[in-house]
Amino acid sequence: GTVFTWDGILHITNACYETDPQPLDPKCDCPVCKNFSRAYIRHLFKAKEQLAGRLAVTHNLYFYNTMMTEIRDALDKGEFAAYKKRKLDGMQRIVYDGK
Repeated sequence: GTVFTWDGILHITNACYETDPQPLDPKCDCPVCKNFSRAYIRHLFKAKEQLAGRLAVTHNLYFYNTMMTEIRDALDKGEFAAYKKRKLDGMQRIVYDGK
């Protein structure tokens, strides 16, 4: 139930997401974030549905593919240090609690 977001790590099985209508990551354009809520994905994990893991993996792969594209672009522009600082500052929270 661990999901990577642009704000930090989200543990989707936490009780605070039981009725959360937001996507896993509001800043993400992946199909999971466009179509499913945190509450629904949490429910799938709690019900031990295989779809839960598939949705989490799909989102996480999209997240890392997007980040790698951004890193390559920053390297090509010679701006990697600024990109790294900006991203790490935005991901300070180890556990994203929905607040």
